[in-house]
Amino acid sequence: MKAGITGGGAMGALFAHYMDRAGVEWALYDNSTETVDAFRQGVTVRVDETDIILEGPVSTGADVLRGCGVVFMFVKSFATAGAISAIAPFLDPGSVVVSLQNGLGNAETISRITGAGRLVYGSTMVGAAKTGPRTVVYGGGGGVTIGGSDPAAVERVRELLARAGLSVTVSPRPNDAVWRKAVINAAINPLGALLGVPNGALATNPHAREIQGLIVAEATAVARARGMDLEAAGLAREVAAVCASTAKNLCSMLQDVRAGRRTEIDAINGAIARYGEESGIPVPYNRLMAMLINAKESMAVP
Repeated sequence: MKAGITGGGAMGALFAHYMDRAGVEWALYDNSTETVDAFRQGVTVRVDETDIILEGPVSTGADVLRGCGVVFMFVKSFATAGAISAIAPFLDPGSVVVSLQNGLGNAETISRITGAGRLVYGSTMVGAAKTGPRTVVYGGGGGVTIGGSDPAAVERVRELLARAGLSVTVSPRPNDAVWRKAVINAAINPLGALLGVPNGALATNPHAREIQGLIVAEATAVARARGMDLEAAGLAREVAAVCASTAKNLCSMLQDVRAGRRTEIDAINGAIARYGEESGIPVPYNRLMAMLINAKESMAVP
């Protein structure tokens, strides 16, 4: 099998390393010349104090993904529509597209182009951060939860990830996993970005933890109204556990803010707020988080 990766950020690089670890040939597509040039010069992934230099075909042309049986999507949520449209003409008829992306709405966007049968989706709590243009550091975290409408496609992805040494859970309700990750991100990412601290600092600050609890309570109410089987107290414990297990990790939203990049706030707290307002559920804390991050982006405040 040959695996494809769309998006050469921290997670794209980390999963290229996972494919290396599984003994699987891989190719990576990113529309950024700067990102592709960095890979061609040699991107290093640091895992548990060990540095691994990635070697594989990387291109700004989506045709590099020809022949890939599984294609992982690791672009930001706001770039999903453009990325799947760009790669769709080069996907093999039997290839599977995998979304483990942050935020809400990615699976729906992808399936409109590929059809639901070719999509495997879910979430991962694995973390990674770019510490330089050519350096990615593994940030810890848990395994992967996936599901989809085609059991054979799900099994193909499960087997590939298991070969790479990842703990994989197959769920009949992958939307629950997507929402669970979105709620956890909603409680961690904007606070990390606004306060400028690693995840572990949030877990030890009583004020931050109180705000996280309020965000989780709102977001869980919205998720349940949309048919997800989630529970606020359990998710609050998961938030604390993720902060502890990724204590040194700088969340992706903080990385984006510091780099002056657009964040995924509109697909996380912003999406939760929109869905809540549509359902008549009060969501002042999620709406406030979205507004604060949008304000920070628009003012280009470091």
